[in-house]
Amino acid sequence: MSRFKGMKRKPHTDKVVLEDNEPQSEQATWARTQDRKTQVVRFGLFGAIGAGVLALVLVLSGFTASSPTVVKPKSTASVNTAAQAQAEDLAQQFVVTWLQAKRGAEKTLAPYVRAEGIRLPSEALFVASDARVASVEIQPAPTSPVATSGTGAPVSNTSSVYSVVVSASVRQESEPSEAAQRRFYSVPVVVKDGSARAASIPSPVPAPATGPDVNLGYKYRLVAGHPSNTAVQQFLAALTAGTGEISRYIAPGTSLRAISPAPYKSVKVVDLVSDRDFSGEAADKAPADGIKIRVLATAELSVTSTDSVTGQYPLTLTSRGGRWEVSAVDSSPLLPAPEQTTAISGAPSTPASTAPASATAPASATPVN
Repeated sequence: MSRFKGMKRKPHTDKVVLEDNEPQSEQATWARTQDRKTQVVRFGLFGAIGAGVLALVLVLSGFTASSPTVVKPKSTASVNTAAQAQAEDLAQQFVVTWLQAKRGAEKTLAPYVRAEGIRLPSEALFVASDARVASVEIQPAPTSPVATSGTGAPVSNTSSVYSVVVSASVRQESEPSEAAQRRFYSVPVVVKDGSARAASIPSPVPAPATGPDVNLGYKYRLVAGHPSNTAVQQFLAALTAGTGEISRYIAPGTSLRAISPAPYKSVKVVDLVSDRDFSGEAADKAPADGIKIRVLATAELSVTSTDSVTGQYPLTLTSRGGRWEVSAVDSSPLLPAPEQTTAISGAPSTPASTAPASATAPASATPVN
């Protein structure tokens, strides 16, 4: 028993405590885990409810995002300019030949169309000249119902069909003193493998319709005393009558040449309309550099000492060094903006007239009536 002396036995209560504490720790861990799961489920439920409410609000407010509709541009077939030129040339020649053909001259039509069954008059009935192409339209390429590709799809024909409308000056052969009338004829032309052929004889058709008068975008009239009027007068005199050096009246970097030889003896600007209102400025006030205006000049172009013709020039003027210079001869007059339906700065809504107006009005800009 002496060998156990000094050793202490572990109290019995320690074992009991360990056995009691272990179950309590597992129970607490399980409880904490369940509590976390409950919180996650609760937060997820609240989030789903909130997202649903937000989506409903957006729908009711009209702010839902929708995928944009992509509009594909219409595909345009490339234009075969060589084939179109062939069709136009054949149509013009065919119309003149057909109008002037007579019985026994059916062979003259053979280069253009199959002549069998065509009845011609005993004598030529018309005299035709000055044939021109009024319009040309390419028809959809025909497809072969028999020939198919390797996939079974129809094979497109290599021919192109053009509907050509030709105008010509026509008068009756029996009325030599009669004035020629402008007539229009439709000719269907097929171009295949570089060869053109009419599908039928010409068909008389109505003349193309003409549209209404074109409204212009110039709203203000600049009269004789305005500096821009002087600049335009000098420029047109150099351009059309050879008066002065044209380089003196054009802006730097502008490439414009005078007509040579000059077709007119003299030029006089009788009307000048502009897209800019100068009514609040003195006529002799020097413009600030860099101002651009669009103008339409109407001028009397003298051919002889007694006769003249009217000409109109759309121009762009740019101010530099206190004077106006021509910076461009516009390809077409200024048209009003599509959305502009009311008058601006007190100007009337009626666009500028192209008719000449008196140049003796007071030297200030006035609205165009």
